[in-house]
Amino acid sequence: MSGTIRQITLITDPGNPYFLRVDWAIDLGAGFTLALTDGSSAWIGEVSEDEVTKEANDMGVTRERYVKDLLQALTGGEEGRGGGGRVGDAEMYSFQLTPDHCHLSYQKICQGISMHLGSVELQPAPDPLELNREMIGQSLKRSTDLETENCQLLEENHRLKQHHQQTLKKLEHQIQEKEMLEKELYSRFVMVMNEKKAKIRGLQGAVRQLRQTDDQQRDEQKGQSDNNTTQGEDDSQDRREETDIHPSLEPTILITGRDLVCQGIPVDRTFSDDEDVQPRRKRRLLRSPSPELSEME
Repeated sequence: MSGTIRQITLITDPGNPYFLRVDWAIDLGAGFTLALTDGSSAWIGEVSEDEVTKEANDMGVTRERYVKDLLQALTGGEEGRGGGGRVGDAEMYSFQLTPDHCHLSYQKICQGISMHLGSVELQPAPDPLELNREMIGQSLKRSTDLETENCQLLEENHRLKQHHQQTLKKLEHQIQEKEMLEKELYSRFVMVMNEKKAKIRGLQGAVRQLRQTDDQQRDEQKGQSDNNTTQGEDDSQDRREETDIHPSLEPTILITGRDLVCQGIPVDRTFSDDEDVQPRRKRRLLRSPSPELSEME
């Protein structure tokens, strides 16, 4: 069984404070009972589940939506404390009590428009004094529960604040360590980059030197090859000139076997000067003019 007690202000009697207690088993949609007191007199009433459903149908809203508005109007919930609903907001709740204290109605005011939420028939409580004691005891118990809950929330809030402060300190410490680590890593990175740059410059210089040396060697080899080619051509020319046969301009001397024998040089007897007779005769015939040619002259 759940129940709440709250102070409300009646439109019909705004000068006197009233206290409203609402009790229900499951939720307000399943029906509820209420008690109203001004401190000296008390009245009680009951609303059934059928009446809740009928009021929801009359308003043209769903049962869940109607129960939500009803809870805010009768118990205040989180938005209706102070007896006037959400003061200063668009939605407010008001209560009206007939002069004979037999009929209590409650309305929802939205943007200046009043909508009827429901009503309950009241009857005088059989023992108003006992009802007031119960309501006072329930209020005190509720107050004690709220104080205990408030203390727990304060302790939890204090614990969370301490945890928050510790977390902030750890975070600040981690931030400092992070910054120091970043500086150290950056300095190392710069050092490594400088070393890499120096090594790259050294390698570039070595590559340029090797290229220059290679170019010089190529030039020298090319010059030596040109010299060898020129010298080879000169040697070939000299050899060709040496091997060329030049005819002698000196007169030819005819040497015969007899001449050799006279000079004491042995001569093979198989060869004879007679072999030269025919050629000599041919030469004489060629040299001496023929009689026919003489007659022609």
